[in-house]
Amino acid sequence: MKRQSLATLTLALATSCMVGCRGHHMFGPPGPLAQQQASAVIHDPYPQNDIGPYEAGARPPSYQNPLPEPVRNRIVPDSMPWLGR
Repeated sequence: MKRQSLATLTLALATSCMVGCRGHHMFGPPGPLAQQQASAVIHDPYPQNDIGPYEAGARPPSYQNPLPEPVRNRIVPDSMPWLGR
């Protein structure tokens, strides 16, 4: 009984260390500047001008030129060719 509870405690401790805030790679540092910029271009959080009405003050100056619609439509298929799209 004591051996089983020790094994359970060890497993729980190891699992909590792997899933902690910095223990898993998914929660690691954001990466180099170029990778952060590429991610910001793909995941543009501001409204698109061609989807809804144009709002001049909705986009900050560095995001004034969003990706055109044909390019936005090709990001996922071009980055994941194994899906066969």
